[in-house]
Amino acid sequence: MAKCYKIAIVGAGPAGLGAAKMLLSKGHHVDIYEKENFGGGVMAFGIPAFRIKLEAVNKSVDPVKELGGNFIFGSDLKESDFLELAKKYDFVYLAFGLTKVRHLGIPGDDLNGSLNALEFLRDFNFDDKLNLKKSKPVLNGTCVVVGAGNVAMDGARCAVRSGANKTIIVYRRDRAEAPCTPAEMSQAEGDGVELRFLTNPVEILGKDHVEGIKCEVMTLGEPDASGRKSPVGTGEFVTIPCDYVISAIGQIPDNAVWNVGKIETDHGYIKAVKSYGEAFETSVSNIYTGGDIVKGAKTIGVALKCGMDFAKHVIALSEEE
Repeated sequence: MAKCYKIAIVGAGPAGLGAAKMLLSKGHHVDIYEKENFGGGVMAFGIPAFRIKLEAVNKSVDPVKELGGNFIFGSDLKESDFLELAKKYDFVYLAFGLTKVRHLGIPGDDLNGSLNALEFLRDFNFDDKLNLKKSKPVLNGTCVVVGAGNVAMDGARCAVRSGANKTIIVYRRDRAEAPCTPAEMSQAEGDGVELRFLTNPVEILGKDHVEGIKCEVMTLGEPDASGRKSPVGTGEFVTIPCDYVISAIGQIPDNAVWNVGKIETDHGYIKAVKSYGEAFETSVSNIYTGGDIVKGAKTIGVALKCGMDFAKHVIALSEEE
């Protein structure tokens, strides 16, 4: 007879939910620790309803509840907490995502009106999708979004829905090099978003509030480490008058989580010691991980596979005993 394990999952996003559902279906006890007061992770608060409706998110959360998954909401845990959980549970699975946005790192990015894409999307979705606020962000005037990934496209489309009179995406490479899908780009254009390629911000202008953004016109050179053609400055500059700048140039881990230093990390990303498909054992033997916190920002499908591979590994171990 297979052994029944007690498992703690940290994070109720796609990886955590995928793992929980499979483990529960095999009779294991699963507690899910979640920072927010609801499940779904980025599917709930990071992706707008015009891309993933709340009903679709609930289809991932509700089966876990129905199978007996125990959600412990409002759990903002750090490494010291993970290590304590490892003493109480047979396995701990770290399935939280990337909660910070990379700063532009240019003069003026601390001005009022210079916004973080994840925080902006969170505020928008807490009202528009989750009905947890009474008003979504209001943007009057022109908004410039920096970046061309899916977060940038979502941010620009939400800026339009937040009242921006004009929304412009600036990206230092060209259309073909953009990380978002062609469909996401077309949808943004369909919402009236203007796309300006080969345009790299170098300074946000203004006194107390954003008044414009200075950009260098770029050209493309040889491929860089990512395989994409590298942007090269031309020495020519343009200024775009605007009232808001939203940074969407990449998600990164929250380094403040790692307050002990026992779980080995690299710039906030968890380092894998062993891998079982897309399940990764950490430097603490019964703590595993998967999803964005080890692989970098990927799709929901990739995160889901990470969670399911962890569950398969635990189920296989239980059947050996």
